[in-house]
Amino acid sequence: MDALGKLYTSTAIVTVNVDGKMNGITVAWVTRVSWAPAMVAISVGKTRYSRELLDKAKTFAVCVMGKEAKDVAEFFGTVSGRNTDKFKKYPYTMEENLPIPTGTIAYLVCEKAGSFEAGDHIVYLGLVKRQKVLKDETPLLFGEHRMM
Repeated sequence: MDALGKLYTSTAIVTVNVDGKMNGITVAWVTRVSWAPAMVAISVGKTRYSRELLDKAKTFAVCVMGKEAKDVAEFFGTVSGRNTDKFKKYPYTMEENLPIPTGTIAYLVCEKAGSFEAGDHIVYLGLVKRQKVLKDETPLLFGEHRMM
């Protein structure tokens, strides 16, 4: 085990809706970066289809997944939305024109505030416009290079 594996984070699905094309991607690299105003940062691989959509998006949702939603998180993290409508497999609700997948225990609706390159990823900054806790429980965690 390497030292980076000891950095634990909540597992989240980041969702977008660009010109009617909804997509979501599982991310383990999400963090709060400001209290006032409330802001978060997410990190998405440069080669991912979701990165292309995030570049065009004005808003995105960060959906914190519950422990019982590991299969949802695995699906959204391994299947590309380029040719697959991920939302056909799992139920979802809509919040401010953004899909919130089943298994979400809390979500943040964010206005994209900027982005920058970080190695093989792009980091997107989100200004939190709305947040809601759906279930008060411990999230699905990512650490030691796996979900738990």
